[in-house]
Amino acid sequence: MKYLTDFESLENINNQLSCIDTGDCRIFGRVEAYSCKNTDDDKRLKRHVDEKYPAEVPLEIGSWQSPNSPSSPHHGILNDRVTRKTFFYLLATLNAAFPDYDFSDLNPDSFSKVPSSLVANTVNTTLLVHLGIDSAAHAVGAKIWAAIDEAISLSECEMYSFNPDGDEEPDAEEQGNLWSFYYFFTNRRQKRIVFFTARAVSCLAPMQPEEKNAIYLVDDTDRSVEDLRFGADHDTGLSFEQYTMGQLDV
Repeated sequence: MKYLTDFESLENINNQLSCIDTGDCRIFGRVEAYSCKNTDDDKRLKRHVDEKYPAEVPLEIGSWQSPNSPSSPHHGILNDRVTRKTFFYLLATLNAAFPDYDFSDLNPDSFSKVPSSLVANTVNTTLLVHLGIDSAAHAVGAKIWAAIDEAISLSECEMYSFNPDGDEEPDAEEQGNLWSFYYFFTNRRQKRIVFFTARAVSCLAPMQPEEKNAIYLVDDTDRSVEDLRFGADHDTGLSFEQYTMGQLDV
């Protein structure tokens, strides 16, 4: 996977999310675009995956199901070339995003295909709710979704989540972890993936790896929290809810 540096809007979002101190917790987020062009490491990973899961071996990848839905099987068999390739790209993206870790031996059930509404709801109720000011949350949320859409065309994407178990999670050894999410926006036509992750740690936790080079965003009594964190312009752009609810043509 090749990290793409072509999107200034994503870089701006990453600067804003690099380290947010809410008083109760510290949040670290990033949104990164990757090309599906294989590197030498990816080729080795592909050989490893092919050896571990021969074509004749049926595989399952999770598919999110509402708790209120009737009980029914909700796994998709990875017995076709396209879906197997997706599984490989999810692994390769994690390896590229967290170079200090090796995710080569993750099982397909560590991932789930998820609906866009679930992604928007998770981001709203975990990341944006901690901003504390409705207008600030709305402004940064709109900018996040607009930046992701620019990079990968949200209307064409399939979305997946990484659901780590115990030691599978990056930074699991760090103290004070409160919550985290890992989402992949995949566009087969563009041969591109956008990876969106965030995690929060307790305000009492020791310094985290992300804080060594982070741009720290904290409250300032001389400036509004909204202006300090997200810039003085409040261009709302197109929110992800508008995409998912079909309120705007895209």
